Amino acid sequence: MSLYGKTDTTANQDKAAAALGNGPASVSKTLVYVDDTEAGLDENKSRGITAPGWWAYSTYTDSEGATRHKSEQLVAFTAGEANADESLADDTIAADVASAVTITTQPASATTASGAATFTVATSTTGTPGTLTFQWQRQTSTGTTWINVTNTGIYTGATTNTLALAGATSAITGTKYRVKITSTGGTEEVISNGSATVTFGS
Repeated sequence: MSLYGKTDTTANQDKAAAALGNGPASVSKTLVYVDDTEAGLDENKSRGITAPGWWAYSTYTDSEGATRHKSEQLVAFTAGEANADESLADDTIAADVASAVTITTQPASATTASGAATFTVATSTTGTPGTLTFQWQRQTSTGTTWINVTNTGIYTGATTNTLALAGATSAITGTKYRVKITSTGGTEEVISNGSATVTFGS
């Protein structure tokens, strides 16, 4: 019998956590069970998850605003639990089925005289991606890094398909906007082209 267990249960997850030298309550990485089906999906390979087993997984945002993945396999096995029998909810990390999100309409630049503007993205999906998740980002006219937008100040809709600005001033002229899209089904992240800008004018 494997030290970690070949089934997707909380008890086996706790064993994997202990192997990291951490108790279950203090694990800094997410522990993920990956079966044979999941290991073969491009969505998971893009996260560095390439084989069946228990994985320690984490992400970070780099200086360009893109999500980066860190994956460490704790134990490998074959003939694990079938995909349909898994019980722990980790699909945002390890996709169960092949799926994808495609941007069909990129956010367009906006001109405003009143300080109000909106940026919208349209998407299509294949497979069963689950609920889409959005994160808008901004880059100043002279900046080189992308920063997550939050629903404060002039912004609303920072985590929806439409970002709205209200009460903005000419100080944000030239600011670029883009959106990162993932899903609850673990699809690969896609990012809009980042060419949408806001300009003040009539």
